[in-house]
Amino acid sequence: MKILHIIDSGGLYGAEVMLLNLISEQVALGHIPILASIGDPGIPEKPLEAECKRRGFNVAVFRMKPGPNLIGALDILRFARAEQVDILHSHGYKGNILFGFLPRFVRCFPMISTLHGWTWSGGMTRMRVYEWLDSLSLSRVDRVVTVSSAMQNHPRLKNRRDLALEVVPNGIPLDERNISQNFPPPFQGEGRGGDGFRKEADLNPEIIAFCRSGFTIGAIGRLSPEKAFDALLEVVAALSAQGTDIRLVILGEGGLRASHEAAVSKLGIEKNVLMPGYIPDAKRYLPFFNLFAMPSLTEGLPMVLLEAMLAGVPIIATRVGGIPEVLQEGSCGLLINPDCREELERGITNVMHNPEAAGERVKAAKLRVTDTYSSRVMAEKYLAIYQSVLQ
Repeated sequence: MKILHIIDSGGLYGAEVMLLNLISEQVALGHIPILASIGDPGIPEKPLEAECKRRGFNVAVFRMKPGPNLIGALDILRFARAEQVDILHSHGYKGNILFGFLPRFVRCFPMISTLHGWTWSGGMTRMRVYEWLDSLSLSRVDRVVTVSSAMQNHPRLKNRRDLALEVVPNGIPLDERNISQNFPPPFQGEGRGGDGFRKEADLNPEIIAFCRSGFTIGAIGRLSPEKAFDALLEVVAALSAQGTDIRLVILGEGGLRASHEAAVSKLGIEKNVLMPGYIPDAKRYLPFFNLFAMPSLTEGLPMVLLEAMLAGVPIIATRVGGIPEVLQEGSCGLLINPDCREELERGITNVMHNPEAAGERVKAAKLRVTDTYSSRVMAEKYLAIYQSVLQ
């Protein structure tokens, strides 16, 4: 089967990692996935494009003006016909809007869409308009896939009889080292090693040295409002003022960098916080964190959460999207309400002062991810959906 995956990627974050895992498994199963990477004119090679080429995957690059671009959509359809593609698989609002609104006799190809999560977190912004158009376009898609069952309760999806909805949880690759290795103890600042991560010599020494200098909270993701990293900065400042030796590493880049840097300066926590920017394959640093924090205001099913579970890191995360389902309502990691600094602070101190309980949650988390969230299982479920749509 030939599958054309369509995405307008902004980096190598959750949706991109999921897509790489899916493409890899489809190749292993004998199918022919192709990445159709969309971007604005003049944008150089994107990280996802480079990573796909590095892995030997098929990549087709399309540069077009932003917005509903009919000419750009037709260019991709011409490419799909030339390649004799069987099905279109859209990842994100750009592909949904480009192809969802096209008449079916123009699009010709069957199409499914994976909703990785909407990021709008308030206010009248361009993103809110795009996501509204996205939700309208879904009625013209043959199958709509959410990455968690909780997402189907979103106001844009709930009670919509015009949508053919499915659930396919995200998955990560598992190998014998991941499955058979003994569970690592919590809070091992020297780095847990194993678990498929690269050797320490390949890592940024500044980040490793910072993590080893004390109890370190790690966070990974875009510097954008829905990630709520500002809450982490405020809590780290409060705990530091109380005399707690604590550090925070945020791996990611985005539009809120200047705002976060200003907050670090205002709170006087320059020595407690490290924000080195976008780090390729950031999961390699998970074993050096004493705690992984995800204070997000909205999520689908975060890939980095699954990676943290597999890496054996204690977790604190908000009750949004598919997170409670993945963490089994708190048995695999502490759950807190979004936008609640007090709960975030209590959760962090709980992990610091109760390592045995945190260790039990780490064990449960690793068992859960190896049993339930395999990328091979994810790929097989998508193939079943493709076949159903084609029939």
